[in-house]
Amino acid sequence: MPDKKSTTRRAIANFSGSLQKLLLRIAVPVCAFACTVVSALPAYSGELVRLPIRGQQTQAIFIEQPSAAPPWVIVLFAGDNGMVALDDTGPTTLRANFLLRTAEYWLSAGDALAIVDAPSDRSSGMNDEFRLSEAHAQDVHVVVAALRQSFPAAKIALVGTSRGTISIGNVLKREPRLADAYVLTSPVTIGMNGQSGLSGVHWDVNATPVLVVSNENDGCRVSPFSAARALAEDSRLQFLAVSSSERGGLRAGECGAKSPHGFLGIETQVLSAISRWLENPSSVGAPSH
Repeated sequence: MPDKKSTTRRAIANFSGSLQKLLLRIAVPVCAFACTVVSALPAYSGELVRLPIRGQQTQAIFIEQPSAAPPWVIVLFAGDNGMVALDDTGPTTLRANFLLRTAEYWLSAGDALAIVDAPSDRSSGMNDEFRLSEAHAQDVHVVVAALRQSFPAAKIALVGTSRGTISIGNVLKREPRLADAYVLTSPVTIGMNGQSGLSGVHWDVNATPVLVVSNENDGCRVSPFSAARALAEDSRLQFLAVSSSERGGLRAGECGAKSPHGFLGIETQVLSAISRWLENPSSVGAPSH
């Protein structure tokens, strides 16, 4: 198996060529935060890139940007099994996921975004064991290295929701300096049905900016508000508490996108707070100890 450096160099070379094509297509107007509108099903107009990772495997990412020099690249990790089935039009599954349905917010704010799919050897999706593995951390390393090569002036933020936070937690455990900031929304903190989530995980991140976001009314059994707060307190991470109770109908599951777990009805409020925190981490106070 090729070492991490050679894999990363090969990925960067391929990625840079694809991104040059994307730069020629940029024509997205930038809107101030006050006029940002979150769409339920955003229309994507970016570029699908497949990065070589482990051996013959590839890692698909979908890139969109509003300008040639965005201040941040927001790297999105969806929940559930992480299989968003990217094609040339963007995600084709899990489109209602909190991060995917609100992705256009970051473009309106002037930032680039990168949506991460499950790797090619996980065609049925990623379980918690894989999300917590060295192999997955190596894949994410390749993604970030390629993005840094193509956006040298931008900062990188890894943002996950629900089970996507397990991928973020894995990187924090193994390589906390990989990105410039990390955000875990509705983190899966309780192990259940053979899936461990982030239960029992502790990080020593020192000065690395990490924000945990949780809804007081999150009814999902694996991501309760109290456990999210405890997670932040235990590892001395910053914590943002929000509150909403909107649900998308009687059939909306407690762990689904159309529920407090998916921040239904307060999406822009949550994203605006995250955006302010990225610019100034002291804008959200750390939890008391």
